[in-house]
Amino acid sequence: MKNNFLYFLLAVLTGALIGVGLIYLVKAKKNYVAVFFNNGAVYFGKLSTFPRLKLYNAIFVQVGQDDQLSLQRFSDAFWMPAGPLYLNKDSILFIAPLNESSPLVNLIEGKTLPQPRIQPPQGPIQPSASPTPPTQ
Repeated sequence: MKNNFLYFLLAVLTGALIGVGLIYLVKAKKNYVAVFFNNGAVYFGKLSTFPRLKLYNAIFVQVGQDDQLSLQRFSDAFWMPAGPLYLNKDSILFIAPLNESSPLVNLIEGKTLPQPRIQPPQGPIQPSASPTPPTQ
């Protein structure tokens, strides 16, 4: 009888450890997505589905007056929202996963992308001699 209780306790402990490990793996997984809304808005961020649809570290596409597109962090909006963005599932057209190597994922995580280094020319710039057209 004592032996059965020990096996039962060991099974419960093992199950609890496996459960905690699975929860950790699911939480640690990068789950970055693009969310397309039926009003034309597009948001990017880390999606959470339980208990409600939430988007963390949201970035959205903003159209300027000159029709130039730019990315804006949701937390940097002038009304200074705090916390995640709660999504209305009836307003979503579709959700698309982002590749982990996407520049948007780096931007969402706060990483800056390396900028190409352009070195100025050394000395004065000389115009190159243009080739003369062949004569016939």
